[in-house]
Amino acid sequence: MTKKIFKSIIIVAIITLLSAITVITGILYGYFNGAQQAQLKSELQLIAEATEKFGKEYFEGLNYDKYRITWMDNSGNVTYDTYVEAETMENHSDREEFIEAIKKGQGSSTRYSATLMEETIYEAIRLKDGSVLRISTSYATALALVVDML
Repeated sequence: MTKKIFKSIIIVAIITLLSAITVITGILYGYFNGAQQAQLKSELQLIAEATEKFGKEYFEGLNYDKYRITWMDNSGNVTYDTYVEAETMENHSDREEFIEAIKKGQGSSTRYSATLMEETIYEAIRLKDGSVLRISTSYATALALVVDML
């Protein structure tokens, strides 16, 4: 009888622990996702102002490990990218954040990579000359966080 009660208590404790981890992870994930997106928008605004003031010279010697910055003309051709040579990149005119930025002045999107279990947030802004500046960063998904915690 005592074994049965002990076994039941252990099962309830494990279920409670897993439920708490799931709820806390969900809440924190939502909070940090929102904070990350707000920070990206702030960074993009600063970079956009510097780009409009200094042009392509602003990017010379720029060492940005945390974010990826892409500058495109108004037709989606990449003129600068912090990770890859611009000439080797395909046209970005079909990207959701680019289309929104051209139409509304600002745009954003999120894309999921199942193989890496991470999401990438993209924020874009249309500059005064009609070109579009985009910033992005990747972060682990909620599932990846739970797996890491376990």
